[in-house]
Amino acid sequence: MTSDQPQKTNSLRLPARSIQLRDSKALMGAVALNITGGILAFMLFQYLGATEGERVMNRSRFVWEIILNLQILSAAMIWFCYSDRISGSQGQIQILQRFRLGFALLTVLVPTGFGALGIQQNWFVEQPSAATIQLFACVVFVYWLLGIWLHFLVQKRRQTSHSQATKKYRILFFLPAFTLLVITTIDAPGGGKIWLLAIPVLTYLQGSMPFISKAFGLR
Repeated sequence: MTSDQPQKTNSLRLPARSIQLRDSKALMGAVALNITGGILAFMLFQYLGATEGERVMNRSRFVWEIILNLQILSAAMIWFCYSDRISGSQGQIQILQRFRLGFALLTVLVPTGFGALGIQQNWFVEQPSAATIQLFACVVFVYWLLGIWLHFLVQKRRQTSHSQATKKYRILFFLPAFTLLVITTIDAPGGGKIWLLAIPVLTYLQGSMPFISKAFGLR
């Protein structure tokens, strides 16, 4: 028995583009940067915002062992993130990728330098001034501006343009920087400390956005 009625099609449609992990090493780079941002925020809180009872964690050997192990893990992930990029490139691109590797390694080791500075300045006993922490936060911010410039320099050499990226992608890509700008504008004039803690978290998150985009093929 036949029917003249059209056959029903499955109304369930898959999205034209699903998010899939495409580059696990790029994801390792993103994870390493965000771990470092979290460590720096914790250290800033301990040195600047913690009470006397909470600051005892600064003198805890167990806490410092965790931080140092996370630093080693982050440095290793950065190394693996760039190893194929360096071996798979040539000429000026390879040189720039080597610079990016060195820059990224220094970036994830910032907490070690910050901790060494705290030891040298005896921050375990005498709490650093707000001006000192603000100076450090500003240095981290300027350092990240250098990192963004280096990223776009590599993209230019590769003739890779973000001009074809969707508007939604561009908004998400720069969302951490915009969020930091809003927090700083609201909190800093009133003498708050939230913006100082937000600087390492959001700048490192912003720095990880190219890795996240590469890892999941976002554009």
